[in-house]
Amino acid sequence: MAAASIYTTEVPVDEYLHRPSSPTTSISPTLVNIAHYTERPSLKLRIPSGASDILNSVVANAAGQSLYSISSNSKPTTLVSCAYNVEVATVQWDRSNPRMVFRRKKIKCKTWLSLTGPQNESRVFTHGDAQFTWTQGSTSGYLIPSNRPGLAVAQWHINPRADELILEIFQESPVESDLFEAIVLSLVLLRSGRSLGDSPENIVLTNSGNLFVPLSANFRF
Repeated sequence: MAAASIYTTEVPVDEYLHRPSSPTTSISPTLVNIAHYTERPSLKLRIPSGASDILNSVVANAAGQSLYSISSNSKPTTLVSCAYNVEVATVQWDRSNPRMVFRRKKIKCKTWLSLTGPQNESRVFTHGDAQFTWTQGSTSGYLIPSNRPGLAVAQWHINPRADELILEIFQESPVESDLFEAIVLSLVLLRSGRSLGDSPENIVLTNSGNLFVPLSANFRF
């Protein structure tokens, strides 16, 4: 199986990241079961080939600038040595319980992104004091925070006209880099098509892994 790397080059990000809303502007929250999510400020990201092979793709903004690159090869996972590149996470698939190193902490994938129940496809991860749950189907999904269960933080869907995945991150609340990276990484795991070690089809995969590296050491959100 393949080792996957996520890396890119430095780009300006201030121009398309969230801007604070005016104190006098009232934004209607978008409930998960309401389609008018465009009323909320958001950052839309494209993942070409993300519908069929998210482990060999890029994460790009609306202007087409690559923010992250996800690539796989047949070698063991290694650090990207390019200047300005910083490793965010490494996922090792070559075991019955895949593990990853995320923010210098080693953890099992099924522990970090755990199932919410034995018969449930939803998965949850913890960021700070809050939990975030991915509720998803085969072509779309929502990320719901535990402290605001009716309000999606992010959503994804498959573009039916192209082999791409669209990720939209809503921006009423500050989206710091750590949470942004956790959202992208969790989506990569969800859409990888591989067992995280807690599903019935759990199998041992050969030497492989995922390396998740942002564009630049100065990459900020």
